[in-house]
Amino acid sequence: ILTAWNGLMIAAFARAGRTLETGAGQVAVAQRAARFVRAHLWNAADGKLLRRFRSGDAGVEGYAEDYACLIFGLLELFQADGDPAWLEWALALQARLDAMFWDPIGGGWYSTTGNDESVLLRLKEEYDGAEPAASSISVLNLQTMLHLTGDPGMSEKVERTFAGFAGVMSTAGRSIPMMLAALSTHYMGIPQIAIAGDSGTSSDPGEIMSIVRGRYLPTAVVVPVSSSNAAALARLLPWTEALRIREQRATAYVCRNFACQTPTTSPTELERQLGTLN
Repeated sequence: ILTAWNGLMIAAFARAGRTLETGAGQVAVAQRAARFVRAHLWNAADGKLLRRFRSGDAGVEGYAEDYACLIFGLLELFQADGDPAWLEWALALQARLDAMFWDPIGGGWYSTTGNDESVLLRLKEEYDGAEPAASSISVLNLQTMLHLTGDPGMSEKVERTFAGFAGVMSTAGRSIPMMLAALSTHYMGIPQIAIAGDSGTSSDPGEIMSIVRGRYLPTAVVVPVSSSNAAALARLLPWTEALRIREQRATAYVCRNFACQTPTTSPTELERQLGTLN
């Protein structure tokens, strides 16, 4: 059981779960996998992630790709089920990733920590194969987190990584498609769509979420807000504190750079607002 591969799988199931009308089963799969990784491959006390698990034994300190891929999965899972614990864990993992692997001179993230004397040279992967390079997926992750937290330090790392990989992108773009996807996301911008509502009540967000699912907005960040997660979410993302249910109906907030359009409970008005994001 490999951490990086499970991170990618969690991301895929979570994205499918929030995209499909019948996606509850996919989200449940992603949740189970994330809980397993947290229980068996993560040591919260020392902030270390392990790379593999087999027959009850976990071992090998995680590489940059393990952190990056798991963060990717957790960010998608947070958008799917709205549990702030996934976002909080993703932010903690990103802090560890930056502390251990970030290259402050050339930008991007090294594959290894440099603490193992048997590794003579720290390398930085520049190829997106079946498993994307740590720098490619991390710069995409940072853009998502930047548009959740507004942390300017994340913006700086994004810019420095693109600058560091500019040569490869211009001469061998086919070798790093994930990095190019991240660059495309950077230029397209990342809108924020917050949906406030409580399932099973008059403010059930189902209809509003169906409108969001029906639009192709690949770079949008979706933030589910409910009575149960609002307090914890506001602690992590203070800008969400004012995003509340209105008129006892599910309420959508369509935003760019933390500036939101008029909140709406109307599916028709939401359609119009989402149309302005294209």
